[in-house]
Amino acid sequence: MKNKFLSLFLMMTLFGLQLQAQQRDTDLPGPPAKTIFGEIGGPGLFSANYDQRFKGQKGWGFRVGMGGIGFITSGVFALPVGFNHLSGKDGHYLELGAGASAITVTDGEDFFENSNSTVFGYLNFGYRYQPEKKGFTARVFVSPLITGAGVFPFYGGISAGFKF
Repeated sequence: MKNKFLSLFLMMTLFGLQLQAQQRDTDLPGPPAKTIFGEIGGPGLFSANYDQRFKGQKGWGFRVGMGGIGFITSGVFALPVGFNHLSGKDGHYLELGAGASAITVTDGEDFFENSNSTVFGYLNFGYRYQPEKKGFTARVFVSPLITGAGVFPFYGGISAGFKF
């Protein structure tokens, strides 16, 4: 009777350890989420962007982009970069971030004539839909701008893209 009890106890212990090890494997973050998106508003005006988590589907990540408006002979060219953090679950996330955008404004016959450059900071507070697997993504956000002329708190934008 003692041998049967000891055998049953050992089997349950080993089975429990195996289940615990499998549980830990599923808790590990997957490959970093990568997204490309177009944005209207925000630090790039009208921009194309790349966003990636450092690991997994949420947590810390970064973005880089290129955008502006009116590039032929005069206009604004923007290069936004920043860090952000996603918190939430099941594809619905609160996004908080900060970064800087390099801006070049031109008003001459060609791009390099009469140009002025500056850098401004921005904050980002918004909602992001990003599926767990590949697919459509969308964002809505408020993005206060921090410039030499002051803070512009009521600025924001929207974006749509694809997670791959």
